Amino acid sequence: MRHLIRYLLLTLVAFLGLIFIMPHWVTHTYPHDLGPQFSKAIRLDLQRPINAQHPQDILLGNSIIVNGIDDELFQAITERKTLQMAFNGAASAYYYLILKNIIATADAMPEYVLLFFIDNWLTKPDLMVNGNPFLQIMDEVAGDHETVLLRKAYLNQLNPLVVFLDSHFMLFGERLTIREKIDARIKYPLSDWFMDCGKACLDANLDKAFFYDNMLPAPDTNKIFHDEWSGREWDFNARLTESFLPDLLEISRQKEIRLVFVREKNSRFMDLQAESPAMRHYFQDLAAYLHRENIPLLDFSHDPTLSVELFRDRMHFVPAARPIFTRLVAERFMSTVVDK
Repeated sequence: MRHLIRYLLLTLVAFLGLIFIMPHWVTHTYPHDLGPQFSKAIRLDLQRPINAQHPQDILLGNSIIVNGIDDELFQAITERKTLQMAFNGAASAYYYLILKNIIATADAMPEYVLLFFIDNWLTKPDLMVNGNPFLQIMDEVAGDHETVLLRKAYLNQLNPLVVFLDSHFMLFGERLTIREKIDARIKYPLSDWFMDCGKACLDANLDKAFFYDNMLPAPDTNKIFHDEWSGREWDFNARLTESFLPDLLEISRQKEIRLVFVREKNSRFMDLQAESPAMRHYFQDLAAYLHRENIPLLDFSHDPTLSVELFRDRMHFVPAARPIFTRLVAERFMSTVVDK
């Protein structure tokens, strides 16, 4: 009983201490609205190249096409003015903001927007929306009233009880802040004192030590990733209305911009047989949906030209793959979309 009382007293002291300290760690008061508060102060002018170049085609993607598509080669093959808008850390929420706030409001409308995606990212609205650098890149292109973004990327993912606790109770709403503060006080002082390795040094060495190439060889894909490649996350029809996909299509219709979806390859699944049953159903439903909406889909997920040697991880290419993938996309785009 004595130990229980001591435990409860220590817990109470820690609780009261956090209540006293927390207001000095956070920038907003409680209760407050959930979701990020976007600022005009860091908005970027990404429309300038669109208005200056008047591109016929815009290649919209993330780090995969930063390293995987040569826009000058693409333009040379297609003989069409091409602008690449590729951003590290971008996912469907960011694509939605770019299309709505940048492309659709530019002075010069492109004829086509090629939107690159991998796996089930098109129906994961909450992917890459929290923490740095994701919040920062979205803040750079967000508008003043992003109700659809806040609802689909943030609030829809929480149950009502969590929404209430997050917005009204500081200790719950700032639980990640508390964890980061505690982690920082455990990690950085010790490495600095005993190894003369401060925050930047320790972070760099941890990233290096736990880089994927240093891990043990992965077991059979179908076994280790069974849970990751199945379940509700891979039910396209169940996830469709929650996603930004209908919004992307609606914006493109309003502005008479033709969307073209480009499915990239995952090096874990080099052919159809390697995919899980849920994955196969997901992409069948996605293809059927885009077909009904008269939206072209360029699928390179099983293209034998993109051999495993051309990947440095499950999605990113090595430099030698850049001209290969660029040519594949450009030629398929011309033959099945432009010249159809």
